Amino acid sequence: MGEKPDLQALWKDVDQALRRRPGTSRALWDAVSAAVPLTIEDDALVIGFEPKDMRHASYVETRVNKAQVQEVLQAKTGRRLDLKCIEGATVGHWDRHKEREAERVRVSTESMAERQTHKVSHVGWEELLGNLQVLFADTPGRRHATVQAHLLVKALPLVYDVEMRVRSADPESEQIAMQGLNRAFDRIATVCELPPSQVALEYLRYKSARKASR
Repeated sequence: MGEKPDLQALWKDVDQALRRRPGTSRALWDAVSAAVPLTIEDDALVIGFEPKDMRHASYVETRVNKAQVQEVLQAKTGRRLDLKCIEGATVGHWDRHKEREAERVRVSTESMAERQTHKVSHVGWEELLGNLQVLFADTPGRRHATVQAHLLVKALPLVYDVEMRVRSADPESEQIAMQGLNRAFDRIATVCELPPSQVALEYLRYKSARKASR
């Protein structure tokens, strides 16, 4: 394994080479000048920017500018390095950035797995919101109290049917069911100009009546 390059010296060489290179924009010069080389990891040169200079990162990340920097780096190091820009000008900032990215990936992976496990529930509640939207959009005069009352009466059975269906198909989805119900109540409340809690109360009454009539 070769010795690690002096990143400060390398980046200074990159800066100077870009300034001598025809066609290099002033915005890229300023961005490279503001950047701090932090480490080479996984075939990528990580460069950091102080928060006040983070606006410069976008000029390094454009396809044309990034390619120019990579070509100069390759000429200096013999390696085709990727570039990663982060906010923060120390290796500690890079470590924290990696921790945040790892956590984001973990949460995303868990969310995808949860969504696949409870696919029936997610699809059911999303369909309900779509059906409510159709119901509300197809009803004229929604600002009138009588129309709003009729909408509430029509909406509650839609909610009930979905809740019964998804709970039966996916009995372990209590949290998803509560989220779905609350989103539906919020949507109905907005259209019917009622507090969400009142919509929830009317739904509980409707649900109790349906169960009693079985």
